[in-house]
Amino acid sequence: MIQSQDGKTGIKSSGVHLLDSLLGGGIPSGSVVCCLINPKSMAEVLIYQLSSVGKVLYFTTERKPENILSNAKEFGFETGNISFVDIYSKFNYEEKEKQPLTFKKNLYDLSYTNAKNDAKLFVDSIKLPKDTLWKFEFWTKEKAVEVLGDLCSKIFTKLLKTKEHSSIQFPHINPKNKRFTIELTNCPECSELSGFKDGICYYHAGLFAGLLSSLLDTEMSAYETQCHAVGTSNCMFVVGPNSDTEIQDNVNRYFNPVSISRNDEISLFTGHSLKQVKADEDTRIMIDNFSFYIDIIENKDKIRRLLSQIYDLTSMTRSICYLYVFKDTHNKDVENMIVNKSDVVFDLDVGINGDNITNHLIVSKIRGKIAPAKRMKVHIKDRITLDTSQEVV
Repeated sequence: MIQSQDGKTGIKSSGVHLLDSLLGGGIPSGSVVCCLINPKSMAEVLIYQLSSVGKVLYFTTERKPENILSNAKEFGFETGNISFVDIYSKFNYEEKEKQPLTFKKNLYDLSYTNAKNDAKLFVDSIKLPKDTLWKFEFWTKEKAVEVLGDLCSKIFTKLLKTKEHSSIQFPHINPKNKRFTIELTNCPECSELSGFKDGICYYHAGLFAGLLSSLLDTEMSAYETQCHAVGTSNCMFVVGPNSDTEIQDNVNRYFNPVSISRNDEISLFTGHSLKQVKADEDTRIMIDNFSFYIDIIENKDKIRRLLSQIYDLTSMTRSICYLYVFKDTHNKDVENMIVNKSDVVFDLDVGINGDNITNHLIVSKIRGKIAPAKRMKVHIKDRITLDTSQEVV
């Protein structure tokens, strides 16, 4: 029996009794398992069964998580152990393309106009003297933070009265050139979001620009420099006059960021999501399906890098990663590269003889052991079971 480095048993159950029996108890910890599968073979039953044990991080690329959960439950599989990484929804560009290209700017402009008008109404309601901010450019930073910072905080709380737990601070103010850095804590726009590659708080950028434009009677613009949705603790914005060319250059980049290719974005997001897997947890990673990555990335070297990242993390955390790959669909060089990198290879195929359809399973490779030499005839209904009526050699 294989032993892990810490002396614990290095075998984990696959959740499929047939496979566990063939493999001497299960799959070696730290293994990447390539599942070469004919899509006609009711492969989802095998995928659901492999995902029914342990703690599972499930990457779904061609179906929504709720559809997978519904299907798995219909077969009677345990699903409470599954956490999803929804590649399908995040990179379903058909939905994103329904939004006009000016969506971000329109949201910013709408917020800017409303904030500018509401700030004026608020100032009028409290009868703030018109010369309160007179000669602001000659103020000290301390006075600017004390007076303008306090005023902005009150207006912000008034504007977002349903989100009073949010707050703003001014880490930096330069009265001379009217540049401001605003820190937003508990941003109501992105506090429950994560995994984005760029800031998304266009509404609040417009709000801060409109608010300061009204108070200082100067047309201002704003852009976001860090965002909770990207992974930082708070959101940060820079606000400055429209006449400031540096401000305008940054605003233009904010609305039109230099985009990376779709395949690089998907690879980066997948790599980031894999970091959720920790050592010393009974974790399985299910990538359903890896053929999606092969089709979308195309470049063999980039596929190899993603494979290496998956392999290194699986080995380091002693987890098991299943790569669901459509059989005989891709370039043979790429398929061979995946098989070579994998520690274990399952090959599930379909045979058709007249009106009869049979499923054949081969375990063609397993790290540290001699793979079973025979091809097995299996039944696939609600579970994977061995057909003992005929042995296929």
